[in-house]
Amino acid sequence: MIEEIQNLFVSINAIDPILFYAVGFSAVLVTAISKAGFGGAIPIGVPLLLLVTTPRVALGITLPILLVIDVWVVVSYRKDISLRLLGIISLFGLLGHFIAWNVFDYISNQILTIFICGISFLTVITFFRNFYFRTKSGSEKIMSLRSPSVWPRSFFWGTLSGISSFISTTGGIPLNIFLLSFKLDRRLHLGTAAAFFFLLNLTKIPMYASLGVISPEILKVSVLLMPAIPVGLILGLVINSLLDDKQFHILMHILLGITGCKLLFDLLT
Repeated sequence: MIEEIQNLFVSINAIDPILFYAVGFSAVLVTAISKAGFGGAIPIGVPLLLLVTTPRVALGITLPILLVIDVWVVVSYRKDISLRLLGIISLFGLLGHFIAWNVFDYISNQILTIFICGISFLTVITFFRNFYFRTKSGSEKIMSLRSPSVWPRSFFWGTLSGISSFISTTGGIPLNIFLLSFKLDRRLHLGTAAAFFFLLNLTKIPMYASLGVISPEILKVSVLLMPAIPVGLILGLVINSLLDDKQFHILMHILLGITGCKLLFDLLT
């Protein structure tokens, strides 16, 4: 059994099976913790996996895991979804997926890694900029669904979110920029975002399969990492009772920044 698992990891170019499983388990664990306790907008799973594998393998392994977690999140927030907003943003998110699907084969692993690394740094910089230089709540304009600018904004941010989600699972950044302009209730914001990504992740299945990103070997590796999901979901609820959102997000963005630095160092050496 152990030899079969080792051969499975070797088949996906995991040079050190033990290290791969340890990092993979940690990536799934952190993703589940973030989703369960804090809404999960921190794209840390794929960057962690890039420490031990290629971008395409990381994307393939992550998709089934995200779908399992998404089901839990969508069920939890099923009463807190803006269907109209979801319909508008999903239209352009799917457009972004279609664009990314058609150009994916022309993107090298190095370019994918650079993109994911860049998004990691952008996420960290944006977070700490907003944290230290946040705008006074009363001075920001609140977007309305009836506003003429909703459709062009949806087109830009939704399409960008779809592209980023497809090639690096980092669609949360442009999506949150769009949703934050509506000043939604926290649960409504999280529920709408969760439904959006569940829909997009479902459409990735046939697209990733056609590109060879998903294979029987990749799915087997995902299954081996799934025991981290219930552990992460439980830990997320426990940590949520011990840390507030601010403390948790500071910790996670520091970890994301360190991971991004390691990826950049590996690229340059």
